[in-house]
Amino acid sequence: MRTHTHRWLKRLAAVFSTFVAVFFMSSCTASFCSNQDQANQMYANLGNIYSSGVDVSDPTATDNTEKQNTNRETLYNTLLANGFSLPTKAFNAFMDAKADAFVEENATLWVDGTLGEWETNQAEEIALHVAVYAGLETTEDGRLAVAPLWTNYNNWYQEALDDPAIGVALAPSQSFVSVFQSQAQSLIAGTTACISPSDGVFEQNGATIYVSGKSWGEAFRDYGFLEGLLVYPFAYLIHIISNGLGKTGAAQFLAILVVTLIARIITVLSTFLQSKTQAKQQKIQPMLNALQAKYPNAATDKEQKQALAMEQATLMRKAKVHPFLPLLLLIVQFPIFICVWSALQGSAALASGSFMGLALTTTVSQCFTNFAGTPGAITGIMIFLFMAIANILSSSTSLLFTSWRTKNFGNQTLPTAGSQGMNPNKTMKTFSIVMMVFILIMGFSLPAAMGIYWILGSLISILQALLTEALQTRARHKLARETGDGTTLAAIRRSAHHQPGGKKADKKDKKSKSDKPLWR
Repeated sequence: MRTHTHRWLKRLAAVFSTFVAVFFMSSCTASFCSNQDQANQMYANLGNIYSSGVDVSDPTATDNTEKQNTNRETLYNTLLANGFSLPTKAFNAFMDAKADAFVEENATLWVDGTLGEWETNQAEEIALHVAVYAGLETTEDGRLAVAPLWTNYNNWYQEALDDPAIGVALAPSQSFVSVFQSQAQSLIAGTTACISPSDGVFEQNGATIYVSGKSWGEAFRDYGFLEGLLVYPFAYLIHIISNGLGKTGAAQFLAILVVTLIARIITVLSTFLQSKTQAKQQKIQPMLNALQAKYPNAATDKEQKQALAMEQATLMRKAKVHPFLPLLLLIVQFPIFICVWSALQGSAALASGSFMGLALTTTVSQCFTNFAGTPGAITGIMIFLFMAIANILSSSTSLLFTSWRTKNFGNQTLPTAGSQGMNPNKTMKTFSIVMMVFILIMGFSLPAAMGIYWILGSLISILQALLTEALQTRARHKLARETGDGTTLAAIRRSAHHQPGGKKADKKDKKSKSDKPLWR
């Protein structure tokens, strides 16, 4: 009873470690949204917070105006409900004049290549976004760059306090400023669709967003190693395919398919290594079975257990069999999964446009909780359902083959001295189930693009499992031919359909044996 409890504790620890590893790595990849991108996103959601707004009935109003005014009204009502007084007209006029002066002085920086190469009218718009929500700074290497959010606001706020015409009487309180900035910034929390190899205008969540271009070198320099090695190349492919085919839903689906295939190709090596390890395990299985027969009381006798473990470890070491290699390779695949995840979330091209009426950056949970207010919500729900079915089929296929091999060929991966009774086959089964549940839970909260990725990945996994089993079957046939009469393989597996007379004869006499070479 105590041994059984210890084994379950070890499995539970392995499962917990897996979750910790996944969540840790999910936060390892950085957002590609620069300070300028964040300023653009803030403006798309709130507009110019120093102006009184634009009449949405005006036919010349921009596409973003209605959303900006609605968000501002909601934000200000929330602040009023919490007992804050809104900024005075004098304070807003002071800040608005500062923003106008900033644009007049710095707009050319977004034309001459210092901060971008936009058309003059677009450069003036971006300069206004940066003026209101960010600012400028000089980096450590001497480059002029866009500063973090609220740099200008905080500096100008201090100037307003020192200005006799404004002062403390007409300026908002420091508490208001702190809460206002926090509430305003929450509007762009989780927005990461900022990866584009060139400057461009993208539609995101019903708003026009200016996204600054990033190079591959900048991905390594400014964001991180994994971001440069995998995230940026994946997002670059999505951008090229989506833009090249007109930013249509079909183009976006094709882009996800290509990324899925490439990610799977990268992990093919692990599949071959797993197949090679399993083939070695099958080859030494008769010897492992003989060792178990040599120590029949290993389960209860401590000395026999230690002797069995030592001889098994020696045998596996000589045969170059690493029982936990498949599990290790599965864990190594996590960084690729996380990087694809980041690329799909971060691609500006994928966030622009829609697939069957659904913006692929829309979360599945939003489709369920706000069905009426989410365009293409039914598409998001169907993607989630297909993802769930595909993942269940994928996991079941793999577990079915594993159970079948264990049943017909014995326990292919026996515990070694270092595993202390922990069975890798059972651990992998537990691991597969946990991952299936993890994907379903995460799929509910992640963008629909990840659902499509998982659907395609699951279908590929099913085909991969069938191919792997075919290769292993071929290896078993080869093993039988190498032994001459097939007796070695016959010792591993005696299946009903190999008995004389086929399955019907076996039903009559289940205990019958065959002297013929037996192999599948």
